[in-house]
Amino acid sequence: MPQPSEASASSPWNRNGLIRNAIGRALHEAMQSDPSIYLFGEGCSAKMHFDAPEIEREFPDRVHTLPIAEDSSINFAVGAALLGVKPVVDVITADFLYRAMDSIANTASKLNSVLSEGESPKTIVIRSEFLTAGPTTGARPEAALVHLPGVNVAIPSTPRDAYGLTHAALRTPGVTVLFEDREIRDADTAPEDRGPFADDVPLGDALMRRSDPGARLTIVTYGLMRQRVERALAAAEGCAVEVVDLRSLYPVDWPLLLASVRRTQALLVVEPDVEYGGIGAEIVAAIVGRMRLRVAIRLGGRRITLPAATALHPLGMPTEEEILDAVRRFT
Repeated sequence: MPQPSEASASSPWNRNGLIRNAIGRALHEAMQSDPSIYLFGEGCSAKMHFDAPEIEREFPDRVHTLPIAEDSSINFAVGAALLGVKPVVDVITADFLYRAMDSIANTASKLNSVLSEGESPKTIVIRSEFLTAGPTTGARPEAALVHLPGVNVAIPSTPRDAYGLTHAALRTPGVTVLFEDREIRDADTAPEDRGPFADDVPLGDALMRRSDPGARLTIVTYGLMRQRVERALAAAEGCAVEVVDLRSLYPVDWPLLLASVRRTQALLVVEPDVEYGGIGAEIVAAIVGRMRLRVAIRLGGRRITLPAATALHPLGMPTEEEILDAVRRFT
């Protein structure tokens, strides 16, 4: 198994080691205090050896590699949860979640609704990654997942949030899909976002990443796009904005979002997922339904199949230039 130092600096397996290590650290600590937590998935044992070798050394009987069958992996987790296990299922890349959607939508998400009276609620965590590496590894199914009752969705943009949201997912009954965005680079992670870690990042708590005096625009974003927004704003001068990092797409921190938009009276949602039918559409609709704004727009990904050429991958999502143009137009 190649170690991170041996990989190319541009490799998606190396450029965001901080977030990956934060998730591994949180899993390790949680497994030390909770013997019911088990790790399952395709290549799970090999992945733990790469991401968090201390887990495999300390808990070899609680890390289990499953066959290449994503739908079966989720059903396996449901059965384990019914026996008192708190499973963390690794579905590797986000594209494979569509293969598991039947088990997620029709079984796992409904598990706590059909338990017998007196049974304790069950917790299942599904871990997956956005890889953005070509036509068969470029899907972002977060909008499909937030539509499902009983499913929470978390997408951290920093190591601190990755650590805290992992702990939160393990404490939250129901199904939580915890995404890791391989496109987030360690180089874009500010020192204050690398630690110290805290496990008090509950699902449904957004974070105000930037608040300028007299801000005239609220930018709502998450994951990889939060990094692009920050880089775009660094190139801007005189743009007074508030930047809200959702961190979890469901539940949503509506009080924080509404308070910010009431101050600025303008909303821009920047999302990495396909714009049509996406998270941004829901946020804009929900907020516009509550108040009148100067402007409310969304900026999201193209409805395209990701090309194989690596140089074209950034064009599938809003670019820094497009973000900066929108900010300048509405501030």
